[in-house]
Amino acid sequence: MGTGLERIREVCKKENAPFPEIEFNENYFYLTFRQSNEYLKLAAEEREEVTEKVIEKVGERVTENQKRILEEIAKDKYITVKRLSESIGISERKTQENINKLKGKRLLKRVGPDKGGYWEILAK
Repeated sequence: MGTGLERIREVCKKENAPFPEIEFNENYFYLTFRQSNEYLKLAAEEREEVTEKVIEKVGERVTENQKRILEEIAKDKYITVKRLSESIGISERKTQENINKLKGKRLLKRVGPDKGGYWEILAK
């Protein structure tokens, strides 16, 4: 008993990942895990490659706003329509219209419900 934190420490050391933050209160304790810098760099590189490939493949078939939507979704597949519209600078209604067009072109798909689901970019 009581070896869980030591095992977590060993795995983090082996994987070169930061040790989780530990928060205690009177009834519970919480562990917050963070990704290693190496993982974050790899994920960013992969995200850039996917974005470049998708934009290259769709070429002139999509508008600038649709390209920007795909770029933002490639950065964060859980992004909301509201946050998309804010980052792109167009209304939520226009953002939703562009999303519907991307879905119609089979370049974008929603997986799961509006709350808790995520976007999937479909590369052809």
